[in-house]
Amino acid sequence: MQEEIIQAASRLSGKGLLNRSGDALSLRIPDQGQMLFVEPGELPRTLELANPGNGTAALHAQAYRLRQDAGAIASLSPRWSLQLQGLGEAMPGIFDEQARHLGHCWQPTRAEHLQAALAKGGNGGLVDGRLLILGVTRNRMLFNAELFEKCAMAYVLARLGGGQVRKLPWIVRYVAGNRLLKDEARAALSHSLGQRSAEPSGY
Repeated sequence: MQEEIIQAASRLSGKGLLNRSGDALSLRIPDQGQMLFVEPGELPRTLELANPGNGTAALHAQAYRLRQDAGAIASLSPRWSLQLQGLGEAMPGIFDEQARHLGHCWQPTRAEHLQAALAKGGNGGLVDGRLLILGVTRNRMLFNAELFEKCAMAYVLARLGGGQVRKLPWIVRYVAGNRLLKDEARAALSHSLGQRSAEPSGY
């Protein structure tokens, strides 16, 4: 897992998503109640979910406790995603991939309200001015991070330019959201059995 998290951190850093102080990446170690946690420029370290310390590590541990499906989490500072803080609103479901893999994106919030933000199974949104991204696996988290930033760029540019933003039809969001929740339920079961989640397959 050490090599996996180092490769993931390098990928996110190379895309300008994981570079600032307070950014971090973690992987769940399901059979031990632990996570492997790394910050920019640091070596990975193993932390207990029940006693992770303070700061970003505490936020990640709380998210793992609240969302048993989460196999990987990142706290990031992407350029366009952070613009949602100024808009003060959640990014609506406007793209098929977004609805399928990110689900319900919550409004910018604070760590003390994390439980409410994560309750609907969504995998991305701002927490304390930084993008929090979840995924059932490392690869899914990486995909979700890049997808969120791509969608945020399109949405923020449209909003600031005065363009009209239309949500996907409710039936599309409903079907895609249900598929996401099924993926998360399977991942939560794997983690409860002390196993890492399999990669979701298909759309």
